[in-house]
Amino acid sequence: MESWIVGKLERQRKPGNTVAGVGADDPVRPQIDNVFMGVLCVLSYLQGILSEAYPQHIIVQVGGLGVKAFIPASFYFDLPETGAAVTVHTVMLIKDDEAVLYGFSNTAERDFFKIMLKVSGIGPKVALALIGHLTLPRLLSALNAEDVHALTAVPGIGNKTAQRLIYELKEKVAALKLDGTIPHSAEHGGSWPTVEEALLGLGYSPKEVAQARNRLGEEKGSVEDLFKKALAFFAK
Repeated sequence: MESWIVGKLERQRKPGNTVAGVGADDPVRPQIDNVFMGVLCVLSYLQGILSEAYPQHIIVQVGGLGVKAFIPASFYFDLPETGAAVTVHTVMLIKDDEAVLYGFSNTAERDFFKIMLKVSGIGPKVALALIGHLTLPRLLSALNAEDVHALTAVPGIGNKTAQRLIYELKEKVAALKLDGTIPHSAEHGGSWPTVEEALLGLGYSPKEVAQARNRLGEEKGSVEDLFKKALAFFAK
């Protein structure tokens, strides 16, 4: 059962509900709302128990609450088993009183996600897809090399968007000093069903996933290796 903290806050914001005994029409209510939103805005990371894990999002149990964070698909393969401790570096975005949390395996991914959001026409969904499909090292390499083909292999990225990303980010990438490391992914045991789940979660159709599996045949490797090979197949 998902007990997303944001959901709790939103329910408390509805007319007639109370926060710590304060009614919706109480004069001090705006200050209390600001305190809640202020806490969310400064949320830099989560440390807790991984309760649920999916290619699109995770649920982390923190202090008795289930906190939901959307993640890049590449992070999914670096997660521990459910029930284990996990640290998630986060970005909280608030628009029209709706708060959404995005989680990353390291501060480098988190920081570049925020940089991409400054590019015109790039929202969190697209920025997350870029990191999830390419991984951060490959994304930075593609921007440096002005590799439009690699960028347009990501769903939702057309030629104009790819060119805009390169134009606005290439110099920033060259001068970038990220405060986090980009770790090499560890080998994971697994099988094609895990890769299939991740691909479906990214929006590929069952037919496309089946084509990728037929193309890869009996290739061996970690779940992440197979995932990357499937993405390379779609990029052709």
